[in-house]
Amino acid sequence: MAQANLADSIYRRLEKDAVDLGGDYSAFEPPKYVGYDPDGNLVRLPRWRLSIRWIEFECGCRAERMSSFAAPLKQTDPVIFQGLPEQAIYDGVCDKHMPHMNKRLHLDGFVDFNQWHRSRRLLLIGKK
Repeated sequence: MAQANLADSIYRRLEKDAVDLGGDYSAFEPPKYVGYDPDGNLVRLPRWRLSIRWIEFECGCRAERMSSFAAPLKQTDPVIFQGLPEQAIYDGVCDKHMPHMNKRLHLDGFVDFNQWHRSRRLLLIGKK
């Protein structure tokens, strides 16, 4: 019975806090990945944008599309669609994904993405 009272008190506290927050529920923003077609119907939008040269993600990450590389790829190289006919090599990483990217590149001996970008990326795209 003590647990039920404790659970009830936690529930009442959460309920009180929710009421205290107030807020205008009509002011909710629409989902980020939903837009409208020309007829006004809701449609799902991609979280990325493709151009002839770039793949740009909503978060801020950016990759350059490549059909081949000047040097052999390693497993740790940040390449999208590695092994497929058309691939993309990262050129920029957002703040949210940078820690994971640094961890991945550290496995190959790089300190961070910037060091990899200055040396290994240039070798892969044939500019070194």
